[in-house]
Amino acid sequence: MTKSLEDYLEAIFILTEEKRVARVKDLSQKLNVKKPSVINALKELENRHFVSHEKYGYIELTDEGKNEAQTILNKHIMLKRFLKDIIGVSEEVAENDACSIEHYLNIETLQKIEIFMDNYKR
Repeated sequence: MTKSLEDYLEAIFILTEEKRVARVKDLSQKLNVKKPSVINALKELENRHFVSHEKYGYIELTDEGKNEAQTILNKHIMLKRFLKDIIGVSEEVAENDACSIEHYLNIETLQKIEIFMDNYKR
């Protein structure tokens, strides 16, 4: 899955957690993209069975979509915590870098970071 689709999936998950529903308009605003870009991404996510969306309706995550989105969000949270709490970068830098890094690190690397954080003592 592309970085962009992962960002959409994560944003849909966050919106549904915050507002209980996600709409094209909300996703467009959250990701700062135009509505046609959202529609194209939703079509691809539907093809992958991660979301269901009817024209002008709410965006709903499938069970598979929820699992994938939760995995992406967990990586983001862990990386942000690592960057902020362990390395000591600012909140803003940690947020931006975690968003970039989460898409590219190998699962082995992520697991090692998680183990390191579990064992890290201040």
